[in-house]
Amino acid sequence: MSIQQNFPRPPPDMYKWVQAAKRLNRSSETMCWMYDLHDSMSCGTEYAHGSWGYTVLRTTYSEEADAVWPAALEKLNRWVAKYVVHYPRLMQGRTDTTVEDELARRFILEIVDNKELEDLQLPDMAKASQDDIKSLTSIFEAWRSQAINDADFDSRLNTRFLDFLIIDEPSLRSLASLPDETIPLGPVTRQERRAQAKFYEDAYVWLIDSQAVGRYQGINDVYNYNGLMKLELINIPDAWFERVPRFDDECHIFERGKAPDGSGDLWYRPR
Repeated sequence: MSIQQNFPRPPPDMYKWVQAAKRLNRSSETMCWMYDLHDSMSCGTEYAHGSWGYTVLRTTYSEEADAVWPAALEKLNRWVAKYVVHYPRLMQGRTDTTVEDELARRFILEIVDNKELEDLQLPDMAKASQDDIKSLTSIFEAWRSQAINDADFDSRLNTRFLDFLIIDEPSLRSLASLPDETIPLGPVTRQERRAQAKFYEDAYVWLIDSQAVGRYQGINDVYNYNGLMKLELINIPDAWFERVPRFDDECHIFERGKAPDGSGDLWYRPR
């Protein structure tokens, strides 16, 4: 498999004393993320040990997509590592970057790009049927089985093996449109920081909750949904780390909401 790098457990001072975050001039939110990352390292597999991130399935295949794919992926990685993980710290007015730098170092995406995905012909996930979503989930589960190579492994114990991302044609364009340079991390007011969202607010990927797909019977309720949603770039860490404290909750579902653009698409909403 493509992820060869493992990481040791993070130093205790990065996650244990969240109540001292203000005194340490650190973000309490990113310290909580590091705590969750530490917990996820007890999942029972050495594959991608100590990292966080997603498996990404490509569903757009065209000359245009081929041309922008490498740059779009590079921008996705760079923006998460160089800006998104720092966002809570910036909003809290903290200047110590120790935890964020370590989270950035441990962020790894794995790309699945094969003939089976190309044959599905799903350039626009907004038009995907539930059968399409199930087919994508089956490809993800085949990747997971090959990566872990342990029939007794409980995939619920690590977000990397539960949820996955999709990049289709529209989301690929949104990533390719990100600026080459990320937003400077220097101090600005909260209002100015929010105004800077214009540089990345249109960038997104699709998120699929594989557990929800497996149990979905066509009825949406407090325990069930079809498992598909859009995920804004800025919310990628929120979605990944939201899962960790809920590994024992087989019926956990993400909060979804409609965007005001009238498209009807459902987006992940941080809790």
